[in-house]
Amino acid sequence: MKKFAAILAALMLLVPAACAEGDFRAAQAMGPFSEGYAAFQNEQGLWGYIDRAGSVVIDPAWALADPFIEGLARVGTADHHYGYIDMTGAVIFQPVSTAATDFHDGLATVQVDGAYGFIASDGSYAYEKRWTNAGYFSEGLAYAADGGAVGFIDKSGNMVVAPQWERAYGFSEGRAAVRSGKVWGFIDAQGHVIVAPQYEYGAFYSEGLAAVSLNGLYGYIDAQGETALPFAYEVASGFVDGRAWVKRDGLYRLIDKSGSELSDEYWDNVFSEFNRAAYSRVMRDGLWGYADENGAVALQPVYEKAMRFNDGLAAVQKNGTWYLIDERGVDILSGENTQV
Repeated sequence: MKKFAAILAALMLLVPAACAEGDFRAAQAMGPFSEGYAAFQNEQGLWGYIDRAGSVVIDPAWALADPFIEGLARVGTADHHYGYIDMTGAVIFQPVSTAATDFHDGLATVQVDGAYGFIASDGSYAYEKRWTNAGYFSEGLAYAADGGAVGFIDKSGNMVVAPQWERAYGFSEGRAAVRSGKVWGFIDAQGHVIVAPQYEYGAFYSEGLAAVSLNGLYGYIDAQGETALPFAYEVASGFVDGRAWVKRDGLYRLIDKSGSELSDEYWDNVFSEFNRAAYSRVMRDGLWGYADENGAVALQPVYEKAMRFNDGLAAVQKNGTWYLIDERGVDILSGENTQV
């Protein structure tokens, strides 16, 4: 009997800790599913990860944990230093960075000892050079500064757009937002100014339009900088499949590219997520639900917390308990309909 107990104890060491699906139900917080895993925060305030079956696959050990992207996740310590883990939980870059991005195009940007560098998926630095400021790669380019002004480097680490801007965002649809003084405009991948800096804010193009602000209100401009939709919104998101969430008169609504409203449903808050899921999160009277691509209610707002859908699955909290629901609102583990 003692020998059997010893063997059993040894076997238990080979089983991943905390595999019961119920362990995430009382989580303080959760993140969205991404690449099959979702982060959760236990009662001690530490973050780990569950899989789509609700089993803990990476034990809680971090003060911060982001979604997995390209097989890696940014994690952080209580003193706000960041590193990266792979999907086994192994650390591939120690938490020594004071600023860090997700992985994009196989590289992530990290700040260590005040200098920015780029690391590859094995945790090694892609370039010997360091910059005083840098962003993530998109469409093969990343903004970077070697001193004061910001320019853009290519995947070889060469500066291909001369530093001349105070701030910048990444490229989308061949355009990047850049700031001169206090106003924003857009350049192309060769550094040519396409839209002269004139807006209070601008970030990304999506489906040929960019949301920009002027005199405290947002509108949309086309690829040449011509006004496509008037400056009438307090908040404006990017277009996805011809739809965008905007806020007007304090409430969010869904519009098409002509500015017409697609639904008579109005919301107190919205997460624009059609680029990642069929549903967007919407809030009314302090509770979250989901709207479909036409702005209609897909799941009634009955949740205290709700994460975005990924591959038909979302984590939601109702009456203090977390569930993993499908697009009908049914918990995939218990079969309970959370909409009731």
